[in-house]
Amino acid sequence: MNILKYCLSALAICSSMVVAAQGGVTEREAWFDFNFAARQAISASPATVDISSLPAGLHWFTMRVKDDQGVWSPAMTRAFIIPHEIDNSAATQIQRVEVWFDNNYTARQAIGASPATVDISSLPAGLHSLTIRAQDDLLLWCSQKTVYFIIPHGEVEEDVELVRYCYWFDDDVENLVVCELPVSGKTVAGVIEVDMATVPSGQHTIHWMIGASNGAWSGYYGEVNSMSFYNSRGDSDMDGAVDISDVTVLIDYLLTGDDTGIDLGGADCDYSGDISISDVSVLIDYLLTGRWPE
Repeated sequence: MNILKYCLSALAICSSMVVAAQGGVTEREAWFDFNFAARQAISASPATVDISSLPAGLHWFTMRVKDDQGVWSPAMTRAFIIPHEIDNSAATQIQRVEVWFDNNYTARQAIGASPATVDISSLPAGLHSLTIRAQDDLLLWCSQKTVYFIIPHGEVEEDVELVRYCYWFDDDVENLVVCELPVSGKTVAGVIEVDMATVPSGQHTIHWMIGASNGAWSGYYGEVNSMSFYNSRGDSDMDGAVDISDVTVLIDYLLTGDDTGIDLGGADCDYSGDISISDVSVLIDYLLTGRWPE
């Protein structure tokens, strides 16, 4: 369980702080859910803490240590979730697959079995997102997966082909990404994939160009295509800000499985493609430090 990782890391940090200050640790105590009266002693690090009696749901683990001068360290607290166990062993097949574009969940559409074709002809040129999820015959939905892509502008009029593309975020042109087009030709075939893993939450601008086989960019027009977008990473409740309310919404989803009022794309804080306790941990760390993991 993740709680063991938190326990041991907290124990190591507290112990090192006190040892550095006073020279030795003589006692260690821990308690759950702010119930100080039920605190228990812990043996020397590393140690295992029994959580078998705790019910499913959100909990808090707190610990402190005392040095050989009789001084207690500040208490350190970490949140963790014990999830409800769902028996999906009887599931036999996927019965429904849904997709939607640009976080427009209300316009979601069902698609057939994989591989399936999704119509993007009505989408304008620019940055888009595609989200997909599947439901089994127990009516349980998997965590959604979101990918980003660009429908580019551009045609060539001379006897060359479009073969590559590049893009960068905001003013960070020094870290532009250059990739080969999936299919070269007179027009851009397919879509351009965009990696959003390093883009923090908030308002951003993406810039991109199309490259021709003679080395020119943007189909000889010399223009840079740009558009603004909002990266919803961490914004689980879709209110335009990343704060503690997003943690609450994310935890409620993990406990109930009800995706009403939650942006599952924004809730995937660790970009794993799966909504889990790891996303809660990453989101809390972001709120504490102001930095997403690389």
